Amino acid sequence: MRAAAITAAILLALAIGSPERLALHETVEGLGLHETVEGLALHETVETLALHETVEGPALHETVETPALHEAVARGFQPSVGRAVHLTLREGTNMAAALSPDGRTIAIDLLGTLWTMPANGGAATAITDIFMDARQPSWSPDGRKIAFQAYRSSTWQIWTVNADGSDLRAITSSPFDDREPVWSPDGLRIAFSSDRSGSYDIWTVTLSTGEVAAITTAPSNEFMPAWRSATEIAYVSDRREKPGIYASEQLIAAADGALAGPSFGPDGAIAFNAIAGSRSRLVVNGRNIADADEDVFPFRPQWITNDELLYTADGRIKRRPAAGGAARTIEFSADVSFTRPAFTPKRHRFDVAGPQRAAGITHPAISPDGTQVVFTALGDLWLMSVDGSAAPRRLTNDAAVDTDPAWSPDGRSIAFASDRGGSMEIWIAESRSGDARQLTHTGATPTEPSWSPDGSRIAFIDAEGQLYVAEAKSGATRKAHERLNEPGRPNWSPEGTALVVSSLKVYSTRFREGTNQVLRISLDGAPDRWFEPAPHKSIGMREDYGPAWSPDGSQMAAIVDGLLAVWPVARDGSPLGPPRPVSTDRAGSPSWTADSHRLLYQTDSGFKLVDVASRRVVTNIDPHLTWTSATSMASALRQAPGVTSSSRDGASRMTTIHAGRLWDGTTDTIRTGVDIVVEGARIKSVEPHREALHAGPIVDASNDTVIPGLIEIHTHLNKEYGEALGRIFLSWGITTVRNPATNAFETMENREAFESGARIGPRLITTGEPFDGTRIYYPGGSSLDDTGQLPLQLQHAAAFGFDFIKTYVRLPDLMQKRIIEEAHRMGMPVTSHELYPAVASGADGVEHIRGTSRRGYSPKITALSRSYRDVIDLLTASQMTLTPTIGIQGGFRLETLRDASWIDDRRIQTLYPPSVPARWRAQTRTAPIAMLEDAERLVKPQEKTVYEVVKGGGRVTAGTDAPINPYGLSLLMELENYASGGLSPFEVLRTATTVSAEAMGVGADLGSIEAGKLADLVVIDGNPLSDIKLLRRVKHVMKGGVVYETEALLKR
Repeated sequence: MRAAAITAAILLALAIGSPERLALHETVEGLGLHETVEGLALHETVETLALHETVEGPALHETVETPALHEAVARGFQPSVGRAVHLTLREGTNMAAALSPDGRTIAIDLLGTLWTMPANGGAATAITDIFMDARQPSWSPDGRKIAFQAYRSSTWQIWTVNADGSDLRAITSSPFDDREPVWSPDGLRIAFSSDRSGSYDIWTVTLSTGEVAAITTAPSNEFMPAWRSATEIAYVSDRREKPGIYASEQLIAAADGALAGPSFGPDGAIAFNAIAGSRSRLVVNGRNIADADEDVFPFRPQWITNDELLYTADGRIKRRPAAGGAARTIEFSADVSFTRPAFTPKRHRFDVAGPQRAAGITHPAISPDGTQVVFTALGDLWLMSVDGSAAPRRLTNDAAVDTDPAWSPDGRSIAFASDRGGSMEIWIAESRSGDARQLTHTGATPTEPSWSPDGSRIAFIDAEGQLYVAEAKSGATRKAHERLNEPGRPNWSPEGTALVVSSLKVYSTRFREGTNQVLRISLDGAPDRWFEPAPHKSIGMREDYGPAWSPDGSQMAAIVDGLLAVWPVARDGSPLGPPRPVSTDRAGSPSWTADSHRLLYQTDSGFKLVDVASRRVVTNIDPHLTWTSATSMASALRQAPGVTSSSRDGASRMTTIHAGRLWDGTTDTIRTGVDIVVEGARIKSVEPHREALHAGPIVDASNDTVIPGLIEIHTHLNKEYGEALGRIFLSWGITTVRNPATNAFETMENREAFESGARIGPRLITTGEPFDGTRIYYPGGSSLDDTGQLPLQLQHAAAFGFDFIKTYVRLPDLMQKRIIEEAHRMGMPVTSHELYPAVASGADGVEHIRGTSRRGYSPKITALSRSYRDVIDLLTASQMTLTPTIGIQGGFRLETLRDASWIDDRRIQTLYPPSVPARWRAQTRTAPIAMLEDAERLVKPQEKTVYEVVKGGGRVTAGTDAPINPYGLSLLMELENYASGGLSPFEVLRTATTVSAEAMGVGADLGSIEAGKLADLVVIDGNPLSDIKLLRRVKHVMKGGVVYETEALLKR
């Protein structure tokens, strides 16, 4: 079957959907992808293209043949039998509750569903479906309706529903977030907080007309409204000078920490929540009435009478006297049932032979005259002619990472970023000879150079997101802008007086998400200016996705909704019209020819040169670049530093590891006196030691412990570390890493460089860009709405053969469900930050115990780092994997406060940028006892959660979210956190070996030391099964049959 037909089948299934996805009163138009539209044509562009404009050119879904698409057909249309899960929940993590005016019914928002239950306790009944993400209920004064905030599409809106679940309706609808509703005493209005004005303010909506009105207008954030009287609204304000609870712009209550949920009693008394450090309080008239260790949730307590409050804490609903005294728990039960769909991940191909088509081709740029393209692949710069008359030629050829090429205006030179001098700096190469000179000596790992129109200056970005401009001749550098949040590649105005970048523009300072917009940075000191060519829609994905200002100054280009788009601009860069698409396929890395007539952009299979005026592709460019796997020791040896001398006879002979102690990953026992015989890349046998097996090269580990190679299941590869990054992982015994969010082209470049031997490094299991909603935070994220970009993104995943897919926090639950279904058709697991309803939709994993949440608080863990039985039971019953990343939530810092000696480890001092040890040395120079105790109070509950999940039969996988904390070492410290929580050493090591391998679908090849599996293992000086900290003492690491000495890995 041809690829186009395969794609048609998949995308048609995606577009049509199924009736059960329509929930309650939701209309077809409100869904993300034109659901239930019959006969949606494969190439229908008017309705499905991101900018609703038909574009001439190749078919929208034209694609190359990929194994993922073939597997999709085999999987996608077969019925599957899943596993039923039935739970009765009696606790809720960060659950809010509200008592009806007649005192008879309580509404709760357990798992993002609204439930009602008797006020004295009992069984709860769901009144909304699982895809609303319904939160923070508020009863109408007559007790007939409940208002709440819901995330049905890509923004939070205010909804109401009758107490029996009927008459569900949206009260507000806008591109802004509306949250925290509370009904007015007369029932005519609802007050809520919203970011409609550039910060959070208090608004009201009149229910009879839908009219909204602003109550506050301060530049600070005002939120969590509460009616103090029939005419006055109180709220929390984060104003810097005097944060607290205000009414009529007057401070009425204050306390240490983050305040939430003000509520007023009949006699005017005020109650609210305050969280500071590892303590949460319920404050009434300035006095804490909560128990000393009580985990009070940050929601509005409700006055039952002048003397008693209803609130949530410790996973329970409670009543407590307002004057203090013992609380009474109101018991509840909520039945949750779902079916986990049957799913088997596709088989990863480790044993590849012969030339492989290079997918990791990054950052292409067209020469000014339009005749050549420069790009990065396999760690080097390459040049090729646009007409394809000659094969690509290497402009650079070394072990360094050479990346981000940019042409000089005269076409004679190419600026690029490289670590060839030891750390990442900006270099300039002659385009003919390749001769290069170092331009910058910043020590700040600059990348993404861009030439000024006259060729005299080069702009670039450092690791902190600061913009600099360097003189192209002398290298003299000056700062052009303070830190931005990972801005995109800078681009010059035609006159050379300003820079534009794609930068994150947040809707408020209360939450971090926003959209990517064009930021104009003047080089003469004038204020920054924001341009929004398409309001509420991201312009570019930062990174290398535009904006690119045309040399004649008349247009800008960027990737919008996945497509290459252009729009007219004035001389100052301000937009004169909306973006219009000039591509029909997913695009990246736009660059202009000098005449401003043509744009080069990257597709999933090559490059295209498009005539902008006609929007016609004039040239399809295929680099035809291939690479060959370094499967043999001899092949790897030519490239890889750190190979032990005992392996120098190559892969044609067998290598034997003589292990004094062996933990093979399959049992809770250690074997002694074992020989592991390796032939080529795989283990031939594991058997008791005997001299007859020692005929070839020997690794003498007779006094050491051998364990399977470690798997780091959550890390993001940062090119600013250069070539050393791969050696860092191996030096800590990590032979496989999983990257859960990344630029697809760059991650494939990493994988192909590692597998070809161009760079030394671990195996790479990877996805590409995460699937997110209309608001995003990180660069590179796919910002999806209802305009048809989702099929393009799924096709992109298929074309690159993603190992799995990650969805991110602003993606609506219904769209996540659809992505899970389509990913599973292609054999790809899905992971996200979300637990529920993701687990009911079939998601395979959840990242972080805490992690970012669109709600502003986590439904998986409280501010005091506690997860209750709803979370534990869902994880254990479903077998959904949990990657806790305790380290980024205080675990790594706690271990460092206890013992900072790791900073002086030779690996840290030699392989890492100097800023890494300097940062941590400064943080740990003084550690007061109170700081240590506070850290322990926040980390120990997370360790307890890991313990309970594992002991309950759940699956925990070890990951770190590095480089937030140092690569490699952070994984070992993560494991130390698990051990501190009570897991046995065997249970701890399984989280970074067998469990992780099985979770990734590679358990047949990785995770344990068994005959037939890949020869990935670590030699440890000591026994980590008796002391987990001994994992740090790595002597040798073997990856695919190649042995590396740790000491040698320190040398480039």
